[in-house]
This record gives sequence, C-alpha cells and structure tokens, in this order.
Amino acid sequence: MRFKIIPLVLLCLLFVVSTCFAKDYDVSVAVNPKSATVNPCGIANFDIDIKNLGEIEDTYSISITGLPDDWYSLSEDSIDLKSGESGKVYLFVTPYCYGETGTFKVFVTVSDGVSASDTFTLEVIPDHKIEVSMPEEIKTCLGETSSVNVTIKNEGDFTEDVELTLSGTASDFAELSENKITLEPFEEKIIELNLKPASDTEIGDYQLGLDAKSTSSYANSKSISLVKVLECYKVEVSYLKKIETCLKEETIFELTITNAGLKRDSYTVEIEDMNYTKVVELEPEDSTTLEIPFVKDEEGTYDVPFKVTSDYVSKEESVEFDVLKCYGVELSVEETSLNIDIGRGKLTKVQVTNLGTKDDTFDLMTDVDWASVKPEDITLASGEKQDVYVYYSPNFGMSGTYDTTLTAKSEHSQADANIEIIVSGVATTIETTTWLPGGETTTVPIIPTGGFLESIQNMLENKIIRALLIAVIVVIIILIIVYLVIMR
Repeated sequence: MRFKIIPLVLLCLLFVVSTCFAKDYDVSVAVNPKSATVNPCGIANFDIDIKNLGEIEDTYSISITGLPDDWYSLSEDSIDLKSGESGKVYLFVTPYCYGETGTFKVFVTVSDGVSASDTFTLEVIPDHKIEVSMPEEIKTCLGETSSVNVTIKNEGDFTEDVELTLSGTASDFAELSENKITLEPFEEKIIELNLKPASDTEIGDYQLGLDAKSTSSYANSKSISLVKVLECYKVEVSYLKKIETCLKEETIFELTITNAGLKRDSYTVEIEDMNYTKVVELEPEDSTTLEIPFVKDEEGTYDVPFKVTSDYVSKEESVEFDVLKCYGVELSVEETSLNIDIGRGKLTKVQVTNLGTKDDTFDLMTDVDWASVKPEDITLASGEKQDVYVYYSPNFGMSGTYDTTLTAKSEHSQADANIEIIVSGVATTIETTTWLPGGETTTVPIIPTGGFLESIQNMLENKIIRALLIAVIVVIIILIIVYLVIMR
C-alpha cells in the first residue's frame, strides 16, 4: 500500500514546483511594425518590446530567424528586466544589394528561463531591376558558327549601365556581339550570342551562364543555358589502303566519300601527285564513288596523299600504290649468227621467258618471209620459259649477210632478238630436160657452186633432181628385166 502512495506524492510535488516556477519566470514580446517594405541596400527599422511578467529579475536573449545573418543588426543582443519591467530593443535591417528579393517572414524570439516570440514580414522590392534571358537549350554544330538572341530588359525606374559577362564550360567558344549596353527605364535590348565550337571540341553538353550587372546600381540578373554541341558536319572516306598496279598500265583508284553529318556539305577532293581535283556536294547519309586513273612509268612503291575538305571538316589520308612489272618478255637465242649454204635450210632454237608477274600470250614472228617459226604463239605463266623453233631457208639466188629480227609480242610487252644469216655459195642456173614415164618432160635447175663433186652433191640434195634420178633408175631396172625375159 505504501509503495502505491509514493508515486502519487511525487507527482503532486512536481506540479507544485512547476506552478511556482511558471510564476517566477514569464515574458512577453511584441514587434512593431508588423510589416515593412524596403529596397535592396535600404534600411528598415523595427521596435522589439519585451516585458518581464515573472516574479524574478531575468536576462533575456534576443534571436532573429528568417533573415540572412549579415542583413540585420540588434541594438542589444540581450536585456535585463526586473519583475514587471518593460524594455525596448531596436532591429535594423539592410537587404544585401545583390541578394534575394521578395517577401520574408521573420521570427523574433526572446528566451531565458522561458521564451516568447513574435513575427513580422519584410518585403524587399528592388527599385533598380534588370532581367536577362536566353534559350534554355541551344544546339550548335561542331566547327560552325551559330547565333541566338539574348534579351536584356530594364524593369526599374532608373537608367542602367549594364555590363554582360559569360561563364561556364561553353564560354570558351561563345561570344556576345556587345558586352556593355545602356538601358533607359523599361527599355529592352536584343543582342546576338555567337557560338563557334572548334573542330577539336568534344561532342557533348556544356553549360553557359550570362550575367548582367549594372555598374550604376545594384541591379543584376543571370540566365543559364544548356549548350549541345553536335557533329553536324562529318565526312568519311573508304578505299583500298594498298593497291597493286602494273607498270605503264592505267589503274582505277576508287574513292568513296560519305556525308556522315547532319547537314548538307560540299567537299573538295585533292590529290596533288595525280593532278586531280573534284568538288562533290552530298546530302546527309549520301555517298559517291570517284574513279581516279593512276599510271606510272617506273617500278616502285608510291605513297600518294590526298585531302577531303569542306568549310567545316578536313580529312587527310594516303593510299599506297605498288607498281609492279606485270608484263615482260625475254628472248634467249641459241645462235646469234647462222651460216647457210645456198639451197639449204637451217633450224635454230630460241627460248622465250615471261618476265612479268601475270600470265601472258606472245605472238612469235620474224621480219623475213624465208623463215618459219613454230609454234607461232605461246601462253606463259609468270617466270615460265618455253622453246620455239625458227627455220631459215634463203630464197634461190640469195647470197651474202642478212640481219634478221625475231619478235615475241603481246598486248603489253615486246622483245626482239637479232639473228645474222650468212648465205654462202654462187647461185648459177643450168636447165636440163628430163624424160618422165609416160612421155612427159620437166626442166630441172642444176646449181653448181664450185667443182664437179660439189655440183653433183648439190644436185643430189635437190628434191626434184633426186626424185627424177630415182625414177630413171627404176625405169632402167624395169627395162633390163624385160630384156632378160624376152632374150630367155
């Protein structure tokens, strides 16, 4: 039972103590006026009336909330008041010249043993006011100048000398047409903002701030835009980086130009080493292929630079031409000088070699009509060799030294070989009549070239005479056989 009474007694004691305490400490606060209007850099005054309603003398601290700390000053931070005594503290407010404007609700609190508060409103209305505005988002092309309009307006009652400055990551490629202007009350001006991101600027988003500040007052304004740098102009080139071509043969170099940007553009293609220049205009995503002839008279590797440029983009590339001896032929003669007796023929062998890197077909020919070449044409792979045969048979009556030429010729190459023909002996014609079986006769030329034996030899080598002699011998044998048969 005793344990239940103790908590009840403690509660009663706490109530009595708190009642006595409340009577000892009590305070009231009132602010006058309840509202005020002030300009930036102006002054607003407020009276703070404080009364000690308690039974005990007390010291009260005064605090202000709702205003920036550097805007106000108190005549006293605290005040001592006896029981029932009243006191006054003065509040001075000066809004910062370049600070916020508008309506502020302010709390004045007096506290020590107990606390009390009161409120007032402060409206900060600038009498010097300018407004600057520009688009929230600006799109500009890499390497191209673009322009937007910026508006500055004087909304105050006084003439303002305004200075404009740019800030932010986009300020490196942004420029105003004017940096200083004068605005009469309520006057509005439009100036040009130019943006030209260089070709080495990265594609992406940039921030741009525009500050307008009066040099004759506290008036100021700021606007911020998002600047999007786009790759509106872009060119792509495609081609074979290395091309094999044949010596003295025209090769077509194909170069494809593609407009990979967002706008129409005109490109100039220059290849100085090939004395080539051409201008092409392309819509976005369009492409064209240029066919450029290339030919060289000497073997080797040629690195040929070229440029594709416009007013906004430039691309420098190079192509490598490997000039090869694709076609070539060589003749290797077994004998460069041939001795041939009159009435005789002589065969010689010549080797034909394809010196080129490609297959080729060659026609074989001589410059005299008393020679024969076999085969008359051959096809050889690169580096391949083949023998051809040339038979010389001088015409009747020829004697002396003759310079002849053997030629191997294709569509792309040619080789000549000189062969000297020395024809020996004296050509003399002796006609003889020979009876043939059946009563027919023929006239046979006999060509003596010296002594009797040589004449006989030459006669025997003649095909017609040899055939006649054989026929005569056969006839004689038949007659002898017939005679013997009859005599028997």
